Amino acid sequence: MRIACIGECTNDFYLEQGQGYIGGISLNCAVHARRCGAQHVALVSCVGDDLPGQRARQRLVEEGIDISHLHTRPGRTPQQDIRLLPDGERVFPPGGYHLGVLQDFRLSADDLAFIRQHDVVDLALFTQVQPLFEQVLHDRGFTGRRAADLLDFGDYGRQYLRIADFMNALDLLFISGGEDTLAALAPLSRDFAGCLVVTMGVRGSAALVKGERYDQPALLASNPVAATGCGDAFRAAFSVCYFDGGEVRQALEHGARHAASVVQHFGAI
Repeated sequence: MRIACIGECTNDFYLEQGQGYIGGISLNCAVHARRCGAQHVALVSCVGDDLPGQRARQRLVEEGIDISHLHTRPGRTPQQDIRLLPDGERVFPPGGYHLGVLQDFRLSADDLAFIRQHDVVDLALFTQVQPLFEQVLHDRGFTGRRAADLLDFGDYGRQYLRIADFMNALDLLFISGGEDTLAALAPLSRDFAGCLVVTMGVRGSAALVKGERYDQPALLASNPVAATGCGDAFRAAFSVCYFDGGEVRQALEHGARHAASVVQHFGAI
C-alpha cells in the first residue's frame, strides 16, 4: 500500500514546558501509518529553513517517510501552540497557530502527479490547509482512495449537512464529536459508500457503515501525559488496517490500541 499524506508539518510548542516537538496532523499520520505497516508513505507539505524544519526532515527520514515532495522554503516552519490540562488533554489557544511558510503554499503540477502514484491519500480539512485539501479532493487524475479528517463536528454547527458534500469524493471520513454527532450523521451514512468514523476521546470511537454502527471503547493509559496526536495515531492505524482489507471492528481496535500509546509521552510521535 502506498499512502500520501498531504497538509501540514508543524512545531508543536508546549507553552508551559517551553518545549517544541515535531508534529502536525499530516506528519503525525504519515509516521504512524508507516509504523503500522504501510509499505510506502510520503508526506507532501512544506517546512521552513529553520531548526524545526531541519529536525522534521531528519526525523522523517529516520522513520522511513518519502520526503521527496516535502518542500523547504525560506522562513519559519508552522507552529501550533499547546496548553496542557491536568488530565493530559490539550487546548489550542486562540491565535496560537502560526502559519509561517504554509501561508501561501500550494501543490504544484509535479506534486499532484506524484500524489496520483499512490493508492491512498490522507487529507485534513481546516482553515490553514483548506486550499491543499480542495486541490486533492477535486483532482480528477487521482484514481485511488481518499481518507479525510474533518476535525470537530461542533465547528460545523447547523451547517453540518455540508459534510454530505464531501462524501461523494471520499472513501473514509473521520470526525470528532459525541453521541449527537453519531445521531446527526447516521442518516447520511446510509447513502455513503464508504466508512464514517466518529472519534470521542476517552469515550472511545464508533464507525457508521450504511447506517450500521460499530462501537469501540477507548483503551486508557494508566499514566496519561499529553493527548496531542492521539486522534492522528488512531486515524493512521485504522486507515492502514481498513484499506488493507481489515474489517471495521478490527480497524477500530487497531486504532484504539495505537492511540493509547501516544498519550504516554509528550509529542505526537
